[in-house]
Amino acid sequence: MNDNVLSAMERTFKKCSDCLLHPDYIANLKKLDDIDLTQELIDYLCDKTTSKKHIWEIRLEHLRILLLNPSAKAFDLKDFYFENLKKCRRLAMKIFFIRGYAIYASEAELNPVMDNFRRNLEKNHDYIDYNHILSVAGLPYLVDIYGYDCFSQTLKKAEEEYEKIDPLLRGYFTLDSNLEQVNLLTIKEIQKRSKQFLDKHKEQL
Repeated sequence: MNDNVLSAMERTFKKCSDCLLHPDYIANLKKLDDIDLTQELIDYLCDKTTSKKHIWEIRLEHLRILLLNPSAKAFDLKDFYFENLKKCRRLAMKIFFIRGYAIYASEAELNPVMDNFRRNLEKNHDYIDYNHILSVAGLPYLVDIYGYDCFSQTLKKAEEEYEKIDPLLRGYFTLDSNLEQVNLLTIKEIQKRSKQFLDKHKEQL
């Protein structure tokens, strides 16, 4: 069965673009949520998660399965997560590599990782990242599941940095516990906020 699933994945992936997944591929991807993953499927997901050919949102769709499918924990992915969290520059993606690394790592191993993440938060990053970092699947999940001080300190820092962002750029969407996007504003509300933001900054020029 898993051979058929992998074949279907590879076949329908050819229909995808660099920045958009085809509905047929999404349907096959969803099938991986509940099945027992094989080494071949793990390798496939790891490859797509680290692909440089596609935008980070597409890579996150594959990482999501590695994080949420319980059978993935039977595989030693510690080095995979660690190497990629070190290389990843996008904080919205990095937080989920950290979540994967936390499955295998000790608190002592996570302390320097989170020290670095807090330093990164102090730099200017895309405001969109905070929708992932502060979602129930991000830092709050890590605090709740592990209770490590390094996670609590980083959550506090993320909340402080988020408050510095223009209110007109906050609260557009979040992620639920399945790492699925949940829109918090209607299209009309988004358009209104965008106009207000642009008008505000025109006045400052």
